[in-house]
Amino acid sequence: MYESLLRLPYFQGMSKDELTQILDKVKLDFISTTNGESIVRQGEKCNRFIILLKGFFTAETLSEDGSYKLTELIEAPYALEPYSLFGRSTDYKRGYTAKGEGSILGIDKSYFYSDFMKRNIFTINLLNLICHKTQLLSRITWEDAPECIEGKIARFIAQRSETLSGQKHLTIRMEQLASQLHETRINISRALNSLQQKGLVELSRKEINIPSFEKLLQESWQISMHKSSIYIP
Repeated sequence: MYESLLRLPYFQGMSKDELTQILDKVKLDFISTTNGESIVRQGEKCNRFIILLKGFFTAETLSEDGSYKLTELIEAPYALEPYSLFGRSTDYKRGYTAKGEGSILGIDKSYFYSDFMKRNIFTINLLNLICHKTQLLSRITWEDAPECIEGKIARFIAQRSETLSGQKHLTIRMEQLASQLHETRINISRALNSLQQKGLVELSRKEINIPSFEKLLQESWQISMHKSSIYIP
């Protein structure tokens, strides 16, 4: 367990002994997960610091009007939305589900404040990562919009993603995507078929599967979205 936690950037610079001192004081909830088991639901209050310790999980975001959804594959170790612990809106922005067997660690919000936040190194790491995510989202918003439709599709997904890497699955009607991007349905269809011919997406009815989002960004959205910009959980 310690090795998994120390791999997370929140604990960078912390020794195993320091981490042990903290964990000895707080109540920890270790939970084994099974395939299809819900970890948290979108809109649920964030009252715990949850770390995915082992396995694979999906993060699913449903649009506000319920017309489309984005599903992302996440590999442990990974902390679930630590930014949702703070601010005016303290609810989860996505729903998380186990994909196969795995395990998670939950730390109550009160222990998180009383013990973890007392460690300067943990607080600095946490602030750095939250600020990095905020800066990345701002950068995506202010970058010039791609001229090609393939780039617009990639940007649409990037703006709604938790991470800019890994496998993603967008469930949306072609007409809905065309409306969101202010393009015609036929132009969207041509762009998606072009991406499919390059092996960057896999298409089926109302479904767009992206095996590697990094490759899609590199191919269709040339605005310096490289590894140094990818949000690390």
